[in-house]
Amino acid sequence: MKFFATAPGGLSELLREELMSFGATEVKAQPRGVTFEGSLEVGYRSCLWSRLANRIFITVLEAELETQEDLTEEVASVNWHKHMDEFGTFAVSFSGKGMGIDHSHYGALKIKDGIVDYFRGISNNRPKVDTVDPELRVHGHLNRNQLTLSIDLVGYSLHKRGYRDGQQVTAPLKENVAAALLMRAGWPEIAKSGGCLYDPMCGSGTFLVEAAMMASDLAPGLDKASYMLLTTWKQHDSLLWNRLIEEAKLREAKGLRHLPDIYGSDASHKSLDIAEEAIHNAGYLDSIEIKQMTVEQGRRWGDWQPGLVITNPPYGERLGDKEEVKGLYKALGTYLKNEFDGWQGAVLTCNPELGMYLGLKAKRSHNFSNGPMECKLFRFDIRPEFHREPSIKGGANLVEEVSNVLPELSNSAGAEMVGNRIKKNLKQLRKWAKNNEISAYRVYDADLPEYAISVDYYQTEGAGEWLIVNEYAAPKTVDKAKAKRRLHEALAALPNAFPSVAKEQIVFKVRSRQSGSSQYEKLDENKTYHTVIEHGSKIRVNFTDYLDTGLFLDHRDVRALVAQKSVGKSLLNLFCYTATATVEAAVMGAKSSLSVDMSKTYLYWAEHNLMQNNGDQTRHKFKQADVLEWLKNESENPTETFDVIFLDPPSFSTSKRMEGTLDIQRDHVTLVNQALALLNPGGTLVFSNNLRKFKLNSEAFENVNIENITHKTMPKDFQRNSKIHQAWLFTKSM
Repeated sequence: MKFFATAPGGLSELLREELMSFGATEVKAQPRGVTFEGSLEVGYRSCLWSRLANRIFITVLEAELETQEDLTEEVASVNWHKHMDEFGTFAVSFSGKGMGIDHSHYGALKIKDGIVDYFRGISNNRPKVDTVDPELRVHGHLNRNQLTLSIDLVGYSLHKRGYRDGQQVTAPLKENVAAALLMRAGWPEIAKSGGCLYDPMCGSGTFLVEAAMMASDLAPGLDKASYMLLTTWKQHDSLLWNRLIEEAKLREAKGLRHLPDIYGSDASHKSLDIAEEAIHNAGYLDSIEIKQMTVEQGRRWGDWQPGLVITNPPYGERLGDKEEVKGLYKALGTYLKNEFDGWQGAVLTCNPELGMYLGLKAKRSHNFSNGPMECKLFRFDIRPEFHREPSIKGGANLVEEVSNVLPELSNSAGAEMVGNRIKKNLKQLRKWAKNNEISAYRVYDADLPEYAISVDYYQTEGAGEWLIVNEYAAPKTVDKAKAKRRLHEALAALPNAFPSVAKEQIVFKVRSRQSGSSQYEKLDENKTYHTVIEHGSKIRVNFTDYLDTGLFLDHRDVRALVAQKSVGKSLLNLFCYTATATVEAAVMGAKSSLSVDMSKTYLYWAEHNLMQNNGDQTRHKFKQADVLEWLKNESENPTETFDVIFLDPPSFSTSKRMEGTLDIQRDHVTLVNQALALLNPGGTLVFSNNLRKFKLNSEAFENVNIENITHKTMPKDFQRNSKIHQAWLFTKSM
């Protein structure tokens, strides 16, 4: 026998596999269904057990037409007495086009005429047309001149299982589409292994009931088996049909003993009332648990065996507000990532763009039709390596962007840990900063190694509070997705930890090892400067244009020492940067100073620092020069000597001298000795650097007293990371 099973769009391939499991042969998937062959038992099993088909037809005629009139004649050639009595009732439907027949009503009329002509040819009686409750339904399909005539063995769409009869549900998910989605999501295999199923936006409960029917091995056509038109078809085999029904009942009884846990929740109490009624009608009231709750509230159940989370969220049509729907998808994605690690996930949407807001990388997607709606099923492995954050451009305003795009991160465990640590640090630092009149200090420096950022607080004159956040580049061994997630969590903690700091005044930068001239490269050109107070001096800082702000906070106590040593004396500041040490020395009463740096930009900045403090530019001078070359020449033939020298070179730097580069570990003996050649007897040289593994070769220096002042010059806000700099005090013999 030849059959045709119809199905919604996107289900044909799954239906083909299902029919083969019933014993069907010659199975071929078509755009809107599947053709197959088999015994009457195969056809009956398809009617009783198919979870995917809409209708099952048995073919009674295939013919090639030459003229339109052949349609009625070919229909009349069928032995209709084998299918119904002459006093019976029937209905006809028609689809397709060809032979000048463009209207389904006209095609159905021609088929009806053929059936009537057959019976009139053998008797004076004829069956009656009954479009409401016929004993036989005949369907004709015309493709150009190819006619296929079939009998509908069911009489209604198989997606109508029976548990929704009498319910008024607006545009629900079709039952057979829900079953197909569950199959694609792997529910049958998950159920066999004892995994749970959960629908966090269960609506009227279709996924829940279909999942229970699958897991309990319930034949979807069992409850309405007595209503199928095959029972009034004259060739019906009642013994075969009754045997299949008894077999289905035994399978269900066995399957109910191993039904896994199934849960559902929804924000709408009205939807849950409809779901509960459907669950009751299907006989699963004791097996499926539902609660009223939103995804934002988190999971309010006990521990579950990991399994499948599947849902069909709103996609804009039902809520109307697209922004509201985007927020809903973000919340759903956060819920899945936070509560269902290790589960399988499946989300159906008729607006695929919304899938991006879930923040999960789909491993597969499948196209489906639910009535007139074209939909897509996204499938996920809910694990950290598949988390995907919404698109974030980055840049200096990253904190503000993370706060706007990923607001849910502020409630994450990582953000909470970082926030708590910052608050703990602030509790210790704020009183200290106030008592010591410090307006810029570090509050966090990768205290939690997984959250590798530094956070510096600045209280400026006239421009309020600022935060400067530096990200330390993660090692290559760290998964990039995890590192990015942790960074965003850390940044999300800042607005809560610093409620008085405007988000637009939290500046983000990425810090990596610098070499050569990269320290002079600009990040931006805002040219906006602010003023902070340190040791009574006004210091200009720039938060956006350069990697550093113009003020090295860890050297605060070193600068204070240099200034103190310089009172009434002459100062040489080498690698002076923005000359903050010089300015503070001038304010403290240094007699004179010379500040040397190779950068014109920083020397211009230094001059403005001095002018802002009303410094005397005739006594405090600046020189643009390659410090290495200048120092070498001056040490060989000094034109001026100094009472105090501050030597704070970079760890590495490009230069035409000293084999093309400055390596402070390799070259520090030469540098220090050259500087000592410019130091007056009894004078002091403060030498510092930021190379963490630096070791001073103290034996290479003669006629000087050397004191390690690293501990003395480590500010309270940097004592958590005491390797940030090292410093020594060289005192030259008289």
